[in-house]
Amino acid sequence: MVSGIDEAGRGSVFGSLFIVGVTLDQKSIDKLTNKGLKDSKLFSGLQGPKKRTEFALEIQELASELEVKEIQAEKIDQTLKNRPLDNLNFLEIRNIAKIVYDLSSEEITIDTISKPQYLIKHLTRYLKRLESSLIFNMRLMKSTTGNFTIKQPNNKIKRITVSEKADRIFPIVSAASCVAKYLRDKHLREIENKWDFPSMSLGTGYPHKKDNNLMNFLQHHHEDIQNHRFPFIRYSWAWPPLQRIIKSSSNTLENYFHE
Repeated sequence: MVSGIDEAGRGSVFGSLFIVGVTLDQKSIDKLTNKGLKDSKLFSGLQGPKKRTEFALEIQELASELEVKEIQAEKIDQTLKNRPLDNLNFLEIRNIAKIVYDLSSEEITIDTISKPQYLIKHLTRYLKRLESSLIFNMRLMKSTTGNFTIKQPNNKIKRITVSEKADRIFPIVSAASCVAKYLRDKHLREIENKWDFPSMSLGTGYPHKKDNNLMNFLQHHHEDIQNHRFPFIRYSWAWPPLQRIIKSSSNTLENYFHE
């Protein structure tokens, strides 16, 4: 059994950040790889999202372990208020540490959110907080990868690999990537349903002027955004169109979206 950890929604202006740890046996990994499993971001074209969803559902059925951490927009905003003592990286690494700690797999690969040295430094720090008796042994460190082992009080060993672009290199991380992206997209559609918004009105959730659905939502709901009515928005995001809506007292919309 091997495990992979990846996230989806880190840069989004709408909705939660999802971190997923998934454990599969080698037979299941080979089966998924032969079907075309890959990093969730590589499923493009009209059939891309459908194919990614099919993989995510199958992965969840095959997985012997599935750990999911949802970090809501309000929690992200609260964390960023505490900078420099806290930040999004630390918030994410704390949740990754919980997943590493809870997984029973002896082989865990993580898609790093920064340089491997940075992630390993803080990941081991937070793991130590979870269990002070853990013993760490650093094995190998390169510019794009790092490896270390954890020895638990029961003498069980966990071998951890941290790698840049792990979601493209390691199929088990590609699997975690697909599930995280699926849960993230499902989450956005659930928000739309809960608030009685038209389907896809939140778009992908990422701040991009070419996402017409997202931009139309900002324009249509500027007063609600100014009043912080929506708990699913990351109001701390320093994206010019969002911040101009929040800070402006004018209802003249054309001024909001000029860079």
